[in-house]
Amino acid sequence: MPEFHDAMPTDWVEPGWTATVDVDGTPVAIANVLGEFYAFSNNCPHQATVLGGLPLARNCLITCPEHHSVFDVRSGQCVVPSDDGFNQPMPVFETRVVDDVVQVAI
Repeated sequence: MPEFHDAMPTDWVEPGWTATVDVDGTPVAIANVLGEFYAFSNNCPHQATVLGGLPLARNCLITCPEHHSVFDVRSGQCVVPSDDGFNQPMPVFETRVVDDVVQVAI
């Protein structure tokens, strides 16, 4: 069963952006979607391109810079396939905020 781990303070990433953090040895990207935090795999599920540190589009979408897959960070759903047709979801992790600290379940 996944356990929650402290990942970052809530003021570490601005709304509309993502950041990469290490959560219990796992690189995780965290997105700030209008003050709500969502955690997902730091690497695109297509060919492992790094996603953390990229800006969001439309408040909740992240585009892989390598092959242009677009994912909804809230669900992991691939909403636009890559240039070569890849259309799989990305892994997401449960989050919560405790005392202004984002926690991620790994």
